[in-house]
Amino acid sequence: MARVSGSDSINRRKRESPMTMNVLVTGATGTQGGSVVSQLLSGTYGACDVYGLTRTATGHAARTLESRGVTVLEGDLTDAERMRECCTDMDAVFGVTTFFEAGTDAETEQGITLAEAADDAGVERFVFSSVGRADEAPLAHFASKAQIEKRVKELGFEHTILRPVFFMQNFATYHGEELDEGTLSMPMAPDTPLALLDAMDIGKAVGMALQDGDRFGGKTIELAGDNRTPVEIATALSTELGHEITHVRPDLDDYRAMAGDEMAEMYDWFDTVGYGSNPTADAEAYGLNPNDFASFLSKGEPFQSVQPGV
Repeated sequence: MARVSGSDSINRRKRESPMTMNVLVTGATGTQGGSVVSQLLSGTYGACDVYGLTRTATGHAARTLESRGVTVLEGDLTDAERMRECCTDMDAVFGVTTFFEAGTDAETEQGITLAEAADDAGVERFVFSSVGRADEAPLAHFASKAQIEKRVKELGFEHTILRPVFFMQNFATYHGEELDEGTLSMPMAPDTPLALLDAMDIGKAVGMALQDGDRFGGKTIELAGDNRTPVEIATALSTELGHEITHVRPDLDDYRAMAGDEMAEMYDWFDTVGYGSNPTADAEAYGLNPNDFASFLSKGEPFQSVQPGV
């Protein structure tokens, strides 16, 4: 498939049939966007022409997308003109943002710029990946997504907001070394549950939302597959890795000195408030059926790391 980069005009492919949906997937070379691409290419949710947006269209990950039948578009989410070009002729857009690289203000700008560009271009459906309890937790990287949610709801297209919780893949991404040494360091009480989600299940949720606008249109859905305490997580990881893993609770101030204020405040919120007693209720109500932690670990590649924020 053709690669389109920079400010070059986009030569759109003709739809193979009147029922084919053109879908722009942002963060297409990342974990969340990649899961959406895989589900839309599977055909499970109808015929889709998938366009993958990435900041660099010449890298290995972008070439891999092309080999799978994705048209790769290059652009920056904060470039309004470019985003309007990329959204032109799209039936639907999946948006995901990150605060890791440039901070929370930049994240808000990314999401709002994309949403407004999609609205300007006449996109009919917009699915945004936010974070669980985005409008409740006193955390900057939750509030940034809440601002994007607010703008998405103000615009004219049919929208679905997904609110994923703590990714199961994070245990590999951020705890891999210490797990090898037999510890799981989390500044939480050993018996406080933490809501968990297999990041790969985001793709399934997006596919279902695009397939069934009547059911998912206008909805904000908390997305969790399990709710496990640090001790339960450590026990499950012990079985998977074949050696004992012990949960260790570091002092919050020590953790703050190592990881920074935002991450420390996040774990403090997990420990004192969190995602509620039944975080999987929305997923169950909408028939999304995300993996529980045991199913995630049994897939064979549980430690495929998440790329931060995408």
